[in-house]
This record gives sequence, structure tokens and C-alpha cells, in this order.
Amino acid sequence: MESSERKTELRATTRAARGALPQETRDAATAAAAARALALPAVARARSVLAYAALPEEIDPAPLVAALRARGARIALPRVCGPGALALHWVDDGAALTPSTMGIPEPDATCAWAGPDDFDLVVVPGVAFDGSCARLGFGGGFYDALLPVLPATALTVALAFDEQLVDAVPCEDHDARVDIVVTPSTTYRRGE
Repeated sequence: MESSERKTELRATTRAARGALPQETRDAATAAAAARALALPAVARARSVLAYAALPEEIDPAPLVAALRARGARIALPRVCGPGALALHWVDDGAALTPSTMGIPEPDATCAWAGPDDFDLVVVPGVAFDGSCARLGFGGGFYDALLPVLPATALTVALAFDEQLVDAVPCEDHDARVDIVVTPSTTYRRGE
């Protein structure tokens, strides 16, 4: 089976698994993953954070974002601005988000712009992950384009349900990995 076919199949099975989680389980897992991430010193001391607004089936980074904001971090969110391209915007607490054409909540284009060099922490969404911190996204290539242009000092962290972990994510040369994957029960670091 070709890599693209394996990715399509993995997206379907993993999205179905996370979508089947009851809300109570989803809420508990979100809180546990946020607490586990905040226990990482580099995450806890982050001052400029790029996060994402979750779709209903995704693990929600909002508790982590709220805790970081309470510690004085400045928060930005992405906005789709073209095929495979994200614009990054600083958002105030309680900023109104509007669903994009793909249904992803995003800031208004009038919010202040942020650049890739502005961040010391980037919270990255994904559909599936493995123990080597390989990531499978939705297939649009948005984060595969963004992650390589971040400064080397920016820590990339993915939050995930345990159901999103797989033995191996099929990777091609253009597929970007994250530095750390945090689930409610496990933390994986790239290179360990």
C-alpha cells in the first residue's frame, strides 16, 4: 500500500476512534494532557505561544492555553489564508473566532499579525502520532509548511488522546515531526 493510501486509512480510523470518545472521557483526557504538558518546564515558562482552536473531535488545547495565559503568556492562533498557508494572529482572551471554510475556528484577519519567529512554544494539532513524534495531519500541509520555518528554539508540542497513538505514522520527506507528544498517560520526546 502506498504512503498516501496508508495515510488516508490512518486518518479515517484515528478520527473515528477519537470521535467515538464520550464527552466525559474527552474532558478528563483534555485536563490530564494539559496538566502533563504544564509539568514540562519548557512549556510552563513559555511566554509567546501559537496554539489552535479545536474542532469538536480534537483534544482541546484551551485548558493549556488558559493556564499559560494566566502565567503571562501571549497567545496567537492561525488563520487559513490560502492553500497550505497559515496567517498567524495574536488574540486576546475571549476573542471571537469564526469558522473557516474548513470549519476550523480562527481569528479575524484584523487581529494583529504574528510571525513564525515570535514563538517559544507551538501547540500543534494532528490526527495521529507515534512514539518518535511523527505527526499525521488532516492532509492540507499547513503545519508541514509552518514547522520548518519556526526558529530552532521554538518547542513544538502536540496534545493527543491516547487513541491517536499508533505504532508508526507513514512519513515522507516533507512531513514535519514535533518535539514532544503529550497524551493523558504518556509523554514522548523526539530522539528518545
